[in-house]
Amino acid sequence: MEIQEKTFEDILSQLMQKIDKASIKNTLRDSLIINKITSDGVYLITISKVAQLIFNNQEHMRYIEEKMTEVMEKPVALYVTFENKESYFTRKIEGN
Repeated sequence: MEIQEKTFEDILSQLMQKIDKASIKNTLRDSLIINKITSDGVYLITISKVAQLIFNNQEHMRYIEEKMTEVMEKPVALYVTFENKESYFTRKIEGN
């Protein structure tokens, strides 16, 4: 059987399924975007101040990193940046 590459949407969906802390799941569900995945780790953008606060908490960050490791089936580091929602979508519309 051929292994299909996971899309960013698939990865986020699987991550949300693995997070069993409702407050984290509800906050991240619509405000987390995978920017890129490299051998270095998973680069995320959050477009919510509340989500940014979750990632600023080291315990939450480790928890989410652990869940992402389960999804990716290998140890990964998370790199998170915050971007204002309007700026993010403007940049995407402009093709940057």
